[in-house]
Amino acid sequence: MVWALAPRHTDCKALLVSNLAAKQAMLVGKRPYSLLSRLPSEHGFWVMLGAAQASALLRSHGALPSLFAAVLVVGAVIFAGSSSHRRIRKSSAAQLVATATLALSSVPVELAGGLSFASIAPAALARVVVFVTSALVVRAAFAGAGHAGQRWFPLLLVASVALPALSAALLFALGRTAEAGTCVIAAGVCAVFAWSRPSVKQLKPLGITLAGLALITVITLSL
Repeated sequence: MVWALAPRHTDCKALLVSNLAAKQAMLVGKRPYSLLSRLPSEHGFWVMLGAAQASALLRSHGALPSLFAAVLVVGAVIFAGSSSHRRIRKSSAAQLVATATLALSSVPVELAGGLSFASIAPAALARVVVFVTSALVVRAAFAGAGHAGQRWFPLLLVASVALPALSAALLFALGRTAEAGTCVIAAGVCAVFAWSRPSVKQLKPLGITLAGLALITVITLSL
């Protein structure tokens, strides 16, 4: 009788061990997903962060201190973005502040690369202008989709053109041709958007165009 029950007991023990192993595997599989799910999901975050760092590294000629600074800055920005991007998404003002912060993430890298303040400041201004105007265009597209935001729609579009145009004039007056040219390009792109009046249905081509503007900014500021 004992021998007859032994196989059943062994089978139950094996089944229990198998279930525990399966649960552990499921937990292990969920950990990377939970970590990845905390990262910012907005494409603009990654485009702007990448553009700011690439521009800074090109301007500092990839010096070792600037590379080390870029790693630290990227880690810090991703950590901050992961912990706050859901709250930022709920506020237009917070989005603009976060956008300007992404543009300014290039400053520590350029400082570590030995660039002078006279060179860093105009480039930082140009990045802030390009990134913020891009955010204004996107906000305008969302504002135009609702009745409550209709009154903000033309104001956001006008601001997206006026900001880079005025910044270009200031930078030209200071003799910063590359930075001024960058702002002129941004003003031209935003003027086209103001004329075409983008909507939320055009977010994909809008995002691709603004990503291209970020790439152009990397190139023009490195000249």
